[in-house]
Amino acid sequence: MSSRQKATPRKPKAAREAEQQARQLPASDLLKNVGRAALFLIIAGIASPVSQLNLSPVYGSIPASLHHQRAITITAALALIGKGSLKKYLPSQLADYAAVIAYWTPVVQFFLFHYSGRLGIEYGPLLIESLTYLPFLLLSCFAASDLLDTLDLSQYNVPPAVAEAINPIASYFTVSSVAKIAGSVLPSHVGTHIWFTRIGLQMLIGSASAALRPSRVILLALPAILHTLWANPHHPSDHALQKANATLWNAEDFKLLARQESITGYISVLENDREDAFRLLRCDHSLLGGEWLVTPSAFEKGQKQRETIFSVFVLLEAVRLVEDQEAEIDPIPDSQKSALVIGLGIGTAPNGLMAHHINTTIVELDPVVHHYASKYFNLSPNHTAVIDDAVQYVGEKSLTNPNSYNYIIHDVFTGGAEPVYLFTKEFFEGLHALLTDDGVVAINYAGDIGLGSTRLVLNTIHSVFPACRLFRDSPRAADWQPGDADFINMVVFCVKDDRGKGKLAVNFRQAGEDDYRGSLARRNYLMPREENEIQYDYAEGANTMSKGDVGELEKYHKEGAVSHWRIMRSVLPDVVWETW
Repeated sequence: MSSRQKATPRKPKAAREAEQQARQLPASDLLKNVGRAALFLIIAGIASPVSQLNLSPVYGSIPASLHHQRAITITAALALIGKGSLKKYLPSQLADYAAVIAYWTPVVQFFLFHYSGRLGIEYGPLLIESLTYLPFLLLSCFAASDLLDTLDLSQYNVPPAVAEAINPIASYFTVSSVAKIAGSVLPSHVGTHIWFTRIGLQMLIGSASAALRPSRVILLALPAILHTLWANPHHPSDHALQKANATLWNAEDFKLLARQESITGYISVLENDREDAFRLLRCDHSLLGGEWLVTPSAFEKGQKQRETIFSVFVLLEAVRLVEDQEAEIDPIPDSQKSALVIGLGIGTAPNGLMAHHINTTIVELDPVVHHYASKYFNLSPNHTAVIDDAVQYVGEKSLTNPNSYNYIIHDVFTGGAEPVYLFTKEFFEGLHALLTDDGVVAINYAGDIGLGSTRLVLNTIHSVFPACRLFRDSPRAADWQPGDADFINMVVFCVKDDRGKGKLAVNFRQAGEDDYRGSLARRNYLMPREENEIQYDYAEGANTMSKGDVGELEKYHKEGAVSHWRIMRSVLPDVVWETW
């Protein structure tokens, strides 16, 4: 044998065995292996957004995703590229435990959620996924890789280097693509059936994985299944609701009146029965609104009706108070006016409009939010409900029915991140077209005036509505110093036609008893206060946001969402967010 022949390296033993096995397998069996491998990868991809859905009520959708994609890439690379090394230390039968991990995931989440406040927002979600989804992804990719090793691409004249790279690249592409597709499709189906709930989807993933790789080790999942069905308060059943209420009542005197998983998140109605009783509407890790209830002690203090907890929703009603002080004709009565409300919450602002007999149209994406606002927060039925995407609705109506509304209220903030397409120049131009010539728009925006995201939104508003005034919903903290964070709710009031007067065109008449309607909250917060006005000067040509530029605003979502998470944890106890 020549020295050249002696120097020829031998293939690793695992590769030689795989090639030998591939030559022995008939084409039908090879096809089955490839199909099963694809199914393992598809299930792993679907499990990605399901994991995020389960984290969102406790951490919020954006904070839960901070390290998610990077962790997926590292885990998949370890399983697909480093499979040779893994096989030295991990038995191939270990992949049988993927289904077991899937079934145990709700149990692990249930116990770790109790420590969410101590784990923190930066790495809490990553730690939980490191014990749930990421091991499931690793074993699913490992199982798929093991099956794909039986496919010998050299018989198709594929170069060895290319053949070695195709499987891991194709596998990662499959997981990543399926995760993105499932992430966009699942939210529209969540809550439509018990299997399309957060816990239901996780159980389906476990069942599908067990069916793909039958093994007696699945018996290890029985305790987890029993815990999920009987002891987990997150399960969508009446028994689980009773357990959740027992926990909430014993801890903080809270009770869940209703809950439903829906297209915008986990929606629930909470009530606290202490002396100063209140009721809240929750969506994931955010609050859509709340009311103080009329209790004997509250009645003694002068409260005769339910009052909003959040002053910003009363401030939005001040859209009615904007008037042209130099108008030559008397204003038309409210009963002859129309209003468009984008984003419902619990319905505080639209109820205020309807109380003055204004013909009101409410555009709300989530049907559950509309249902709960009507059932638990006394949303007046005297309105036109449009359960639809506001971008589509405004785009169509601005062309077919321009100059339709005297007032527009825009209030869509949730969870530390705004729906970006509702803050684009094109959307505001649609609102501009829908307003009558003397119309007024009030836009609620939550953010820090010092952040680039807030300046970007305000610039975009001013580029369409040059005449605007900004008011915060509460005074700045007395100990605030320049450079400190100042995350606030602000309302931007703009008129369609400034008649050359600029900001001076936005004037408020004095509110009267008919405007207050016996409400303490309106008496305290309806009139915009000069001391709460924010001075903001729009520079002509400043950076604005069109539909193609929404990525600029999304860049700031991480910082805003993390800040919002901390605020929400100071508003309600940890146990309320963790129990959901």
